[in-house]
Amino acid sequence: MNNNYKLCTRCVMDNRSDHTIKFLRDGTCNYCNEALTRMKYEYFPDSKGKHLLDEIMSKIKHEGKCKQYDCMVGVSGGVDSSYVIYLGYQYGLRMLAVHIDDGLDNDIAVTNIKNLCDKANTDIIMVKPDLVQYKDLTRSLFLARVPNLAMVQDNLFVATLNDTAKEHNIKYNLSGINFSHECILERSVNEINGFDKKHIMTIHKQFGRGSIGNLRLIKFYEAYIYNRYFNKTKKILPLNFIDYNLDKAVAELAEFCDYHYCGGKHYESILTRFLQCYYLPVKYQYDKRRSHYSSLIVSGQMTRHEAVEMLSKDLYIDEELREYDFDYLANFIGMTRNEFNQLMNMPAKHHQDYPHSAINDYAALARKFRRFLG
Repeated sequence: MNNNYKLCTRCVMDNRSDHTIKFLRDGTCNYCNEALTRMKYEYFPDSKGKHLLDEIMSKIKHEGKCKQYDCMVGVSGGVDSSYVIYLGYQYGLRMLAVHIDDGLDNDIAVTNIKNLCDKANTDIIMVKPDLVQYKDLTRSLFLARVPNLAMVQDNLFVATLNDTAKEHNIKYNLSGINFSHECILERSVNEINGFDKKHIMTIHKQFGRGSIGNLRLIKFYEAYIYNRYFNKTKKILPLNFIDYNLDKAVAELAEFCDYHYCGGKHYESILTRFLQCYYLPVKYQYDKRRSHYSSLIVSGQMTRHEAVEMLSKDLYIDEELREYDFDYLANFIGMTRNEFNQLMNMPAKHHQDYPHSAINDYAALARKFRRFLG
């Protein structure tokens, strides 16, 4: 740790994980201060929130009367999306669950999804991308040695939700995105937007081995503009209208459908678990737990002392799980374990090392208008 190391005095964001962080005179950082400012118009964990959520759910049910489904929910098997389905079930919504089966789900998440949808009487669409092409594109990102190895996973997920909404004439997308667990999202490793199709295609052109024409990849326009303003699908964040507590949510889901926690945020995917437990902290000195725990500090679910103590624990719970992830991903992208290890030992690169769309340069401006962009 160098002499210039700084740790926020309120949350646990630091300048080692995020070089873009800014500190105020009192030692607090821009992340938690911005989150606390946003809280008053984004998070309603009280009777006001209950009233607003009741109105929203009533409107969704009313507008869905003559349709097969009231709304859709993208589900991963993680806590957030699972709790949205549980909440929708309590309100009597006719939901269509959507899941991308990309071959990277862990077994716990797969079981969670099945048990949850069965118990909530919710239809589910399991979408399988062309796995040969998907593996080739994922392999290209690994070979490019960029931070966000999951950007294609995220792109395909949103594209599938857009297509599902259009096909089934669904106007409401209930999302598990929430303030209480995600009000702080670091920026330093999120250098390039996941919907920069030019960037993705450029990396594949350099490192890919075949066509990826069967993969449904979308651009900025379709991700942020078309579906909202032309297809008129509205994203609803129901977890922002309740006192959404992680431990309580896991306990309620366990009682409802024998839900099992995957061990960490976004650990339902083997790829994102590997990213958070090894790739990002080792290659980029970035521990994603800092933003997760800092969000919980802001929302009052964790103390700073508890967060610091949690950060002292190993990311992988044991060596066996680490070896499993390494072996699985090496096989997934068509490498031997030795080749994969050699790749992991190569110097890290950044997304800016490859061509990308100029629109990424306007990300900071977009954040200032996030209230209005939605």
